[in-house]
Amino acid sequence: MLIARRGAYHGRMRVEATEAAEDIVRRVRASGRDNLVMILSNGCCDSTAPYLYDDYIAEPDARPVGTVGDVAVLAPGWLAKLYAGDGDILTIDVEHGVLDDSFSLETELDCRFVLRAPVVPERR
Repeated sequence: MLIARRGAYHGRMRVEATEAAEDIVRRVRASGRDNLVMILSNGCCDSTAPYLYDDYIAEPDARPVGTVGDVAVLAPGWLAKLYAGDGDILTIDVEHGVLDDSFSLETELDCRFVLRAPVVPERR
């Protein structure tokens, strides 16, 4: 069961993080990384997967949409507009033991952040 916590709502998009995701951010920071930011972007391979970087220069239209621990989560304007409903909560979680083929910092800990969208009930 996925339990999300600590949400933030800025503008129209709402992002929450699981405790597991917050723990990984703490571990990355403890490894000596600072000035961290998490990006939800349109990467070449993972689409809107969360990326954790340090010393990152964000896109001009990036908007703050939440936090994971004390790290800001930014999303481009086009993505922030896609999840405008009251029930649209995106959750940042972590998966362990996956292929670490990303530049995102958590891959050094043999895991990847994932973005989980809300489950849409079936219409009858």
